[in-house]
Amino acid sequence: MDIDANLDVLQAALQPPPGHERAVSQAEPPPAGAGVFEMQLDLSRKPGPGSIDRLEAATLVKPGIAPADAGPQTDGLQRLVSAPERLDGAITEAVADPARHPVSAVGRITASFDGRIRYCTGTVVTERVVLTAAHCAFSRGADLTGQRGFADWVLFQPQYKGERGAGNWAGKRAYILSGWKAPAPGTGAGAHDFAFIRIDAPISHVTGTAGLLANTVPDGPFSSLGYPRRPGSGFEFDGRFLFASTGQRLDSGALHVMKAQNGLTEGSSGGPWMMLSDGDMLVAGLNSTKPIDSDDHTWSPLFAKGFQKLLAHVLADMTGA
Repeated sequence: MDIDANLDVLQAALQPPPGHERAVSQAEPPPAGAGVFEMQLDLSRKPGPGSIDRLEAATLVKPGIAPADAGPQTDGLQRLVSAPERLDGAITEAVADPARHPVSAVGRITASFDGRIRYCTGTVVTERVVLTAAHCAFSRGADLTGQRGFADWVLFQPQYKGERGAGNWAGKRAYILSGWKAPAPGTGAGAHDFAFIRIDAPISHVTGTAGLLANTVPDGPFSSLGYPRRPGSGFEFDGRFLFASTGQRLDSGALHVMKAQNGLTEGSSGGPWMMLSDGDMLVAGLNSTKPIDSDDHTWSPLFAKGFQKLLAHVLADMTGA
């Protein structure tokens, strides 16, 4: 397959609501390991009706805090519009209305790795494709569990709030870059920590889609969105409510990753970094990893050529090209 030839397919297939799509094309060499690697998810092992509720009961440590009691609230993106030129640390707030576009395209991801549950966040970017972090779809065995390989099943629940979302969509196929599965010697995996999940049915009529900003080094500031589960930033996060953390970009470019002020914690992985660009709210990064000793900052891979080629591959695979 000529993936480069399918870049036009990518541009034609992205259909966010008017005014919410922008693509920036600049020449940039991809990091080593930017080849495509994919894996079919085993839908026969997806959770049956009611099992997610039982899962929640088994894994929640503390009762949830409704956004009305969680402190300042936002639509998730208004803070970007009114943010001062410089922010003194991230501003973290509960999102009052997760059904408001483009936040409506964000949802909670539940994934099973050999029976162990991992929670993440994802964003609808085309009619049947969700963007998330690669470690939410493929475990490299670098954590304490030692698990390695693709998830057994993935469930996406957009606009999740409290106990439920706008519906349940099962993952059908996961796509990552080979540089995430097996980084080239002398390189890191962080530049490849993004994945696309092809889901089992159309979803954009419910959620809309989020526009993407790729092949550039974005300036920020960003509003990072996610469903954090570990308490932090003065909140008793429990994974049941969407939060936005708005902050400045701190570093970028080195090793094809960037760092920004961001107070979200585990469970937010894969959530989008929204940025205001020429009047549009666009996804310019995602929650990847945090420094070991701080919850104040988060890293994101840069959406460079490898990102765009991977999405082109996903869309071509869906159309049979």
